[in-house]
Amino acid sequence: MLEGGGEAWEEDVAETGYRIQDTGITMPDAMSNTRLGLWLDDPRLDIKAGLKAVAPLQPEAIGLDAFGPELQPRSLGLSGRRDLAHLVRSKGTLLAALRADVGGRRLADTGTLDVNLGRLREALQLASDLGAACLVVPAGYLPDEQRTAQGRDAHATGDAAARNALSEAARALAGLAASSRTRVCWLGGGEAPEALAGFLQEEDRGGILEVDLNPGGYVARGLDPLNALRVLSSRVALVRATDHYRGGGEASFGQGDVPWGEVLVGLSALQRPEPIPVLAASTLAGDRLAALSAAYKRLQALRRNPLDF
Repeated sequence: MLEGGGEAWEEDVAETGYRIQDTGITMPDAMSNTRLGLWLDDPRLDIKAGLKAVAPLQPEAIGLDAFGPELQPRSLGLSGRRDLAHLVRSKGTLLAALRADVGGRRLADTGTLDVNLGRLREALQLASDLGAACLVVPAGYLPDEQRTAQGRDAHATGDAAARNALSEAARALAGLAASSRTRVCWLGGGEAPEALAGFLQEEDRGGILEVDLNPGGYVARGLDPLNALRVLSSRVALVRATDHYRGGGEASFGQGDVPWGEVLVGLSALQRPEPIPVLAASTLAGDRLAALSAAYKRLQALRRNPLDF
């Protein structure tokens, strides 16, 4: 963590590859362990129009909605998949991820689990055909294990069922990912990072499942995003870049309480064969493209100098 200053602080920074200079902490792009991009999920723009709109930014990576109007796995045939993959490559960007949100209680709902796993199997095949590096799966809230085990009322029984469903889902997704060139990234549902890390270790000892880290979500719940990065570091393969007020709602990027400069420094220290995509996102009302563009430019500035407040 970049707190406190002094020699120990300088040593921590040095380990990441950043250089301390009079103008701040800088790191050449060639040494960066991140790939900056954004989620193209503005419902007012189709994929082709979205790619054209963000072309001036020259994003290094993009993410798309696997269940969007143009990307339904059951309706997009092989020729359409080839055309879309070619379109993305022609823009000089990487398709870092597809997001496959099954909605509702997501994978915590025993009544819809089989159907939802079937949809995710199709989405994973779509992601692989398109050459996407990751399939992001919002999994749903993970109930506390100890409270679930000790409780005897209806609420505890429901929590136990939800946790069992999530356990089954994790094992199934790990099995699917093991035979796919696309990685599966689990997106947590509000539990503490320690709880998620323990759950994934229990259900996926092989370390096949990875994590889409959401620092803004942790800040919104009053948790330390740098601790979340530390706890989940071995599984972080993707990062969702939003800004949030501490204990509150989403903020315009750069106006909230997420220490994005420090997050980028922390990411730079992770040992990965490929740079970790950091994709700007926004759910705020208004011009989403403008918000994403501003966030992307801010991330670029922070990657060059994490102390650029």
